[in-house]
Amino acid sequence: MAQAMVDRIHADEGSVANIIKLIVIQQMGLETKINKSAKSLTGFNSITTVTVGIIDLDVYSLPIISSQTFMIIDEVSPYNGILGRPWISKINAITSATHQKIRYPILGGGIG
Repeated sequence: MAQAMVDRIHADEGSVANIIKLIVIQQMGLETKINKSAKSLTGFNSITTVTVGIIDLDVYSLPIISSQTFMIIDEVSPYNGILGRPWISKINAITSATHQKIRYPILGGGIG
């Protein structure tokens, strides 16, 4: 993302938003790019989190590069980010939680 390798990213078909942790944005040095806006996010466990803001980042899933809007949270999480339905649908991906794989079509008829 945004010219940085970010590990521990979860692809979640159940998420209506792309989410990234504030600490990741700080480590990338992109705090000045944050559009401050507080919004409520409610998880499947009915816990509500308030966002710090939003940021647009390029997501590299080679050979596809897609610009995505991320909601920024300052919470403890096992993941650095969640790529939700906006990203999954933009690259026409199919996810498999069982196999922990993502497949998406690439130009020229291949599969990434």
